[in-house]
Amino acid sequence: MKFRILFIVAILTVGSAIAAAQSLPSEFESWNEVQLIVPLIRDKDSKGKMVDKVTATFSGISRIGRNPVRPLDSRVSAAIDYRVNKYLSLMAAVLYRRDELTPRVGRYETRLDLGFTLTKTWRNFTFRDRNVIEHRFRNSRQDINVNRNRGQVSYSIKHKNKELFAPFVANEGYYDLTNKLWSQNEFHAGISRRLNKRTVLDIAYTRNDSRPFNANALNLTLKIKLR
Repeated sequence: MKFRILFIVAILTVGSAIAAAQSLPSEFESWNEVQLIVPLIRDKDSKGKMVDKVTATFSGISRIGRNPVRPLDSRVSAAIDYRVNKYLSLMAAVLYRRDELTPRVGRYETRLDLGFTLTKTWRNFTFRDRNVIEHRFRNSRQDINVNRNRGQVSYSIKHKNKELFAPFVANEGYYDLTNKLWSQNEFHAGISRRLNKRTVLDIAYTRNDSRPFNANALNLTLKIKLR
């Protein structure tokens, strides 16, 4: 129990330290996402357990903020994941985005992603490392290529062998391969809670560092498995 308390305290401490270390102007935002997850192909793993081999995920994302409160960023996406084994999965995705980060100036882009995720579970810890190469088709702006790397550590807190919730920390860096610079960084600290057999809710504090301003956000992600 002491270890669990220390783990949660560490999450909050790291998040506060990163937030306090930034110098650009900041604002508060609300990030909201709904994911519809559809298993397409199921098969048995090496231990004879049924697992999802190929999965489609459809997402809708809305980010709001500023004063007065208004939409800043809207996205829709579709992704396909292929589970090679319990350690490795491959993914491909397409995302359409409209943002208004500069007031009254709308921008549009389409993103194509190819990548892989490495996963390792040790006791109650789960480690994930996702690597993505992303091409962005940007209207009225230069197209760019971005390398995104997200590392995440979660810890499953259980009672009578049933998971109650899972605190997690994650950090994702964005490296602009076209202009050769780090363009963005996102830090997340939160809790994942299974609401029922097919629904999971993630609640997190997010720190987004990018130009022309930084953002502190309440991040809500609802994941619904359709079958």
